[in-house]
Amino acid sequence: MFLKSLQLTHFRNYSNLELHFDNRPTIFLGDNAAGKSNILEAVYLLSTTKSLRAQNEDELIKETEEFAKIEGFIIFGEAESELLIILNRITDVLNFKKKVLVNGIPRKAVDFMGNLPAVIFYPLDINMVTGSPSLRRWHIDLCLAQVDPQYKKAITVYEHFLTSRNKVLKRIREGKGRVDELDYWTQEVIEKGEEISKKRKEFFVFINSLEKPLGDFMFEYLPSEISLEKLNLIQSREIASAQTLIGPHRDDFSLILSGRKMANFGSRGEQRTATLAFKLSQLEYMAKILGKRPMLLLDDVFSELDASHRAHIVEIVSKQQTLIATVELENIPKEFLASARILKVEEGKIIDNKI
Repeated sequence: MFLKSLQLTHFRNYSNLELHFDNRPTIFLGDNAAGKSNILEAVYLLSTTKSLRAQNEDELIKETEEFAKIEGFIIFGEAESELLIILNRITDVLNFKKKVLVNGIPRKAVDFMGNLPAVIFYPLDINMVTGSPSLRRWHIDLCLAQVDPQYKKAITVYEHFLTSRNKVLKRIREGKGRVDELDYWTQEVIEKGEEISKKRKEFFVFINSLEKPLGDFMFEYLPSEISLEKLNLIQSREIASAQTLIGPHRDDFSLILSGRKMANFGSRGEQRTATLAFKLSQLEYMAKILGKRPMLLLDDVFSELDASHRAHIVEIVSKQQTLIATVELENIPKEFLASARILKVEEGKIIDNKI
């Protein structure tokens, strides 16, 4: 699997951009807000249909424009596929928000995901350490759903059943429903919930078994285990709140260094390194499941690492197609720079590729 080319139209600060990639790692060099991180974001959109930076997808569309297009051509062996995402501002003329297409055929977002598996690291991802459990679950789901179709289906169906079960709980609370109406939805939520929990456990067992060149980090899975017995015990509470109170939608995990929880006792540098360690563990898990390595997208990864950790990152980078965004080259090992393709980015344009 290889991203051959990327075309952006009205995306972020790019009016039009066309990039072609080769087998070398690609480094995008530029000042803050020049647009280098936007390129990584566009590739990750082709991977997951999601942005980890935008609160609203309208932010992805260039100011004054009504739409944006992100198009990528990927190679699988001798076959080539086109991935296309179209984003629109809703107007009287344009009445759809987002379309995703594979070789010109519209797909559901859930089916589009996985065509271009990728792992991304942003400095902002440090929020995963101290943020909400839902944010941490989102990072897990974006990883597993890219490489495991059964997981992707299970999480989609689970969310549907969970919503339906919560509606029944609300009706019972309002005196409009019966308790036995919960039975079907409870059975389905338990079945899909157990499937999701099993796959998440397997993920954490694997990443905790890996070597730890960035530090003695552990990732403690904190499942909200679901069963009929537990649901029966809290039934009155669930009716009162009109919410399903246990299950994988309440799962969490902690990032731990030498017995210390990074959320409570980690320095900013330790939290950043813990986040990077988690992302690189995701990379190895995805490679194991796929039997091939996903893309790696790294934004400002070298600036706060010591020499030994930088050397490890360089070793990892050489194993798969990698795109790197950086403000400066000083912290990147010179021998790696000699083997990389360096593109200078300025105000939404590639202005020099022979640095």
